[in-house]
Amino acid sequence: MNKKKLSFVIAIILLIFAGACGPSPEQIATMTAAAWTPTPLPTPTATPLPYDLTVKVTDAEGNPIMGANVLFPSVGGGKPFTTNEEGQVSWTDLSTSTGSITATMQGYFPSEQPLTLERGPNEVVFALKRDPFGLLSSAACTENESLLYVEDFQRGSTDQWGSIESQMDGWSVGEHPEEPGNYVAINNSPDHIGANLDGGWQFQETVWRVRYFVIGRRGISFNWLQNWGIEFDGQAADDMRYQIIVGASSNEVHRLILPSSNRTVDRGYAVKTPGWHLIEISLFQDSLQIWIDGVLNMDHIDSNPLPAGTIGIELFPPQDPDTLVYFDDIRVCGLNAPFTSTYSSTP
Repeated sequence: MNKKKLSFVIAIILLIFAGACGPSPEQIATMTAAAWTPTPLPTPTATPLPYDLTVKVTDAEGNPIMGANVLFPSVGGGKPFTTNEEGQVSWTDLSTSTGSITATMQGYFPSEQPLTLERGPNEVVFALKRDPFGLLSSAACTENESLLYVEDFQRGSTDQWGSIESQMDGWSVGEHPEEPGNYVAINNSPDHIGANLDGGWQFQETVWRVRYFVIGRRGISFNWLQNWGIEFDGQAADDMRYQIIVGASSNEVHRLILPSSNRTVDRGYAVKTPGWHLIEISLFQDSLQIWIDGVLNMDHIDSNPLPAGTIGIELFPPQDPDTLVYFDDIRVCGLNAPFTSTYSSTP
């Protein structure tokens, strides 16, 4: 057999062998179809609903309370949140589903509830009960004033009057003996002592209201717009303030810029009737006025009023042994017009 015939025979054998070993037409069709069929995607896992929470604060009648503080320690780093006009505060996508939540408002008893949330929206309602001796924010100032500071001692303590909180110099907070449930600041020290509002508060054109009750005879100084270690009107002042002295025989207003001056700028009559009295000390522009129980007691025009300062209470040594002094419902309100007393015999 010549070489050409041998090569032809080998080629024929190889073709037969390749056809016998390769896929059949049916297999080729199946493989072609598979190549064009998309692979099914995996079924997605459902994302769980977040924990959402709305807290609503109302009074006993269901009216929303605006300005209430809501404390949820797991949220906000321990700082309270304030309710809006609808009495609400809301959170979404919380990282925790359990805890304790507290609602507080000036003039109401605080309320606390344990919390267990379900996934999705949740609502918690606090219906706060009115404290009969608590000072409502709406009653602390008139509608033409703005509330800046208030303390009614109804928590049984105070966190901004250091001497009172630490019970130094005869100070304490307790129930008034004639009014169970009414917590007040009390002093029974026989010494010359004082207490100042802490926290860097600065007041200017404002009115300061305080209720006070004296058993015995003791002079009280309500120190108004007080500063220490500043310069004013070219003078270095170690201690600067208006000193409103309410005494057993007379009242006085002193203008102090110590050590350089201590001037008596006005005098008024003493209030001798026993029981609670309301003193209102206002400064608007150049007019410093002192009202007691709704009656103008002293009125001083200062052409160069002292600058913004804080408030403090100073007690002189008592004239009678066993003298007790009580203070309650301390508040400061901003003024945008000359002051007018709104005293009522009902606090």
